[in-house]
Amino acid sequence: MKKLVLVSILFALFMGCSEKADDSGIVEIRESMFITQINEINLNYRNYLGRTIKLEGYLKHNFWGESEWFYVIRDAPGCCGDDGQVGFEISWNADYLNPEDELRGYPNPDEWVEAIGELKNYNFLGTNYIYLALSELNVLETRGAEYVTR
Repeated sequence: MKKLVLVSILFALFMGCSEKADDSGIVEIRESMFITQINEINLNYRNYLGRTIKLEGYLKHNFWGESEWFYVIRDAPGCCGDDGQVGFEISWNADYLNPEDELRGYPNPDEWVEAIGELKNYNFLGTNYIYLALSELNVLETRGAEYVTR
């Protein structure tokens, strides 16, 4: 009996850490397991390429040279305390390396958004990166937890 209970608990814990797909097949990144789900997708991105991902977080905007980069992220533990950030790079551009295709705008940095898009990858300077090719980017009035721990 003890083995059955232990197996049931382990199964429940494992299922809690796994991806969550709704009836439409969208993989939803949940607030309660945000870091765990993002890490799972990053480590096994080939299993998720072409799948639709949905997450909430705040919009971050960076420049590198003349290029602009956008992310939907949340704050997390990092190497030096609470300086980590976790989330996904986003783009309206399905062919990421062609900036002329970037037709839609983005909300202001730090706006709380819901991003929905297909997970894709690109190679930049010999390194492979993943991003969400957006189908929707909605500004939300209610903010979730900006700092997540798992």
